[in-house]
Amino acid sequence: MAEKLTQMVIAQAALAAIDADGIEGLSMRKLAQSLGSSAMAVYTYFPDKDALLDGVAQLLLAEVDAPPEDIHWRDAMRFIMRSVRHVAMRHPNASRLINQFPPHTPDALAFVEAGFRSFRRAGFDELSTARCYRALAAYSLGTIDIELGGYFSPETRTITSETRDSMDTPTAAKLLPLVTEITPTLLAQDDAAEFEYGLELLLDGFADAMARSGRTA
Repeated sequence: MAEKLTQMVIAQAALAAIDADGIEGLSMRKLAQSLGSSAMAVYTYFPDKDALLDGVAQLLLAEVDAPPEDIHWRDAMRFIMRSVRHVAMRHPNASRLINQFPPHTPDALAFVEAGFRSFRRAGFDELSTARCYRALAAYSLGTIDIELGGYFSPETRTITSETRDSMDTPTAAKLLPLVTEITPTLLAQDDAAEFEYGLELLLDGFADAMARSGRTA
């Protein structure tokens, strides 16, 4: 017997399909078949594929854990940011939906609300809270895209000196000495460790901004 359709049931099935076959492999027809239903029934809950993908994004964002209430604001931000990254790593085929569709359901916004509470308890005002949230969102979403896209992987970013050295085509080492020198270090870095490094720079910047405004965070 087919499971009773709801938005949640359909979105969960869509997420499972994306985990298996990617976003491009998802179709309303195949999804309906997997649910033992018709495509028209699915369209009753989601009028088009974009609406369905938005629903999947809300599921992903609802997986982000909210931090405990009794910890320092820096620890709360670390907790949230690590959870965002872990969700993306669990669902690499679907993670780009987090960039495409912002949270708007209560469950998806739970970690945002908890983060705002942590900032405000620490003395951040409305504007500084909004600015810090925006910076953290841009950092997490950008670094996740870079990591999952293999931007710094050796397969895509190796600098070679295969070009024959001549007056017309100097080798990479001569043309780009610092790129040649630093690239091996860049490619050898651990993604998780570099995520933490960049996050600490952001948190230090937030604390410095608070200090300059005459407040201590």
